[in-house]
Amino acid sequence: MATYIVKPNQNLFDVALHLYGSIEGIFDLMISNPELSMTSDLSFGQELVYHEEFIINASIVNEFQKQNITPSSGSRHVYFKRPDRDLIFLIGVNADMALTHIKVAGEGEMLVDWGDNSNLESIILTSSVQQIEHYFDSEVEKRRIKIYGDTNTLKFTQLDTTGLGGSLLLCRPVVVDEYVCRGRGYSLTGLTLLNGTYKVDLSNGIISDLLPIANMSLQELNLTDVYYMTDEVLDDYLVYVKEHYNDRRPCTVYLTTTPSERGFEAIDTILREPEWNVSDTWKFYINNELYIPKTIENGTVTE
Repeated sequence: MATYIVKPNQNLFDVALHLYGSIEGIFDLMISNPELSMTSDLSFGQELVYHEEFIINASIVNEFQKQNITPSSGSRHVYFKRPDRDLIFLIGVNADMALTHIKVAGEGEMLVDWGDNSNLESIILTSSVQQIEHYFDSEVEKRRIKIYGDTNTLKFTQLDTTGLGGSLLLCRPVVVDEYVCRGRGYSLTGLTLLNGTYKVDLSNGIISDLLPIANMSLQELNLTDVYYMTDEVLDDYLVYVKEHYNDRRPCTVYLTTTPSERGFEAIDTILREPEWNVSDTWKFYINNELYIPKTIENGTVTE
């Protein structure tokens, strides 16, 4: 058994998510702490015991630790809603936002807990893109939006989280053909569980690391007007693609940042490798111009 110290504004479900990676961990908490019930209020500094080996979703627990995130939605008159579907997305949004929205298309049903006192919203995905808007009906210090669904039937042909204004954390693998998030500055780590994704648009964003999407076999990647936190971010991505090509599809990449010599060497290798340019060819557009790799003839480098 281990001991957990309740953090400020945490409720029972926050603690369960933090310790076990799933709100289902609440049952171990109540078994380990008989004085607790589903409606118990927690106080800052309160000690709870739990079985530290009983982790339901290790990837979520590790992600919380890696990004130093402590779930703390608190009560603050926002009641908890428990659907009978899997938790797929957890989005932390700015608490002072009055309006948020998400754009979706695909098939299946998703349930949205907007993190306020509104009822769970059921959204039936269609082939046409829908913009789902929501006005928050409560004020909180921290807000978490939760999206639930059956990952066997829920599939996104397009998922645009630009309007959510927060960092996206995936709790389960889900099919997303096209992912869009423009003008944001959050970690891409939450995208590692996207399946089947062939198009990603991160234009106008602030990006510290592209490696979370480096294993995606993309057909199109839009990185126009992106600000990179360090000069190595783009180069590291290009080198990774070159060194871990595997069974990728040829991709069209849009850039407005010029790679360094190391990045261009990776691009040249990708473009010159015949086996990687059979069904289609890789294309790199840098500042709206198609990049043509250098060739070597008789020891002389030519354009």
